Amino acid sequence: MSALAPVDHHDLHSFTVMLLEAAGLNPAQAVQVADVLIWADLRGTGSHGVSRLPLYLRWLASGEMRRDASIEVVLQLPAFAMLDAGRGPGAVGMGKAVEQSIQLARDGGVGIALLRNTTHTGALGYYTQAIAAQGLVGMAVVASGPMMGYHGAARPAVSTSPISIAAPRGAGVEPLVFDMATSVVSLGKLMQVRKAGQAIPAGWALDAHGQLTTDADAAVMPAPLGGPKGSGLALMVEVLASILSGNPILAPGLSAPPGSQPQFQNAFVLALDVARIDAGGHFFGDMEDLVTQIKKLPVAHGMPEVLLPGERGTRESRSRQAAGIMLPPSVRDELALVARSFDVKLPW
Repeated sequence: MSALAPVDHHDLHSFTVMLLEAAGLNPAQAVQVADVLIWADLRGTGSHGVSRLPLYLRWLASGEMRRDASIEVVLQLPAFAMLDAGRGPGAVGMGKAVEQSIQLARDGGVGIALLRNTTHTGALGYYTQAIAAQGLVGMAVVASGPMMGYHGAARPAVSTSPISIAAPRGAGVEPLVFDMATSVVSLGKLMQVRKAGQAIPAGWALDAHGQLTTDADAAVMPAPLGGPKGSGLALMVEVLASILSGNPILAPGLSAPPGSQPQFQNAFVLALDVARIDAGGHFFGDMEDLVTQIKKLPVAHGMPEVLLPGERGTRESRSRQAAGIMLPPSVRDELALVARSFDVKLPW
């Protein structure tokens, strides 16, 4: 296969699993992490795909991501569970949080799982889509360390704090999946542009003085989406996922020397059981009425069509499942290096 050819997603998944197993994860954990990374690459969100794999492998080697971690239920209430992930792989911890929230919602209509002390969770839409696939409405937010500008401040102060909401549309129909960072662009996307040696698009990043910049060398943090709106959302995500779970991230991170705080995340996962709540049986019909009216809106000048949340990603996934995933040269180079160090054969 040519180095510039697309990579079959099955081959890329197998390659990812082999690397993670070589780094010490058990087979089930390796598959869970690979599922999340490949899902992101299929949907065109390369910033959360296998480009993250070298970082995960470094964390596993250093112990920052613990391969032997176990997930502990530290508090159980009728509609609430608090889990401690022990700094294990984020995808494994989030899988358990999703499972808990769904079970609680099946029992009582609503379920909330707080997951504390986990590592990078990956693409948040993966988890809310999994909730919606079970016929429930899902919501998740994730808090992590200071990396984004806070409106009016001249240093990284809050997380990019992703927020995702997914809603089912009935059997055989793709759910609505909304997934956004509270920054203009994710840190991963900013890193990808920087690695490619490209200028940063206007409005994406701030320099060390808190001013917008397009200079990749001067950019030190993503800009908050909508200024005070994005940074305010990020701050409240810290309240929901970190302060409420008794595991603060931002305040300790801001008071510690730069770079001294270990990488970890907290998450808040919510599930609502439509079948328990929708006594009149109108939910799915009302959902389709909403979708129909949105899709019938007149198309703005210069836009090809009106899209629903998740629709672009779903189309991209179908296309890439058929044609393969095109990885940027910089990502291929990094993966080639780690594959060589673990004696794992490249899938291209």
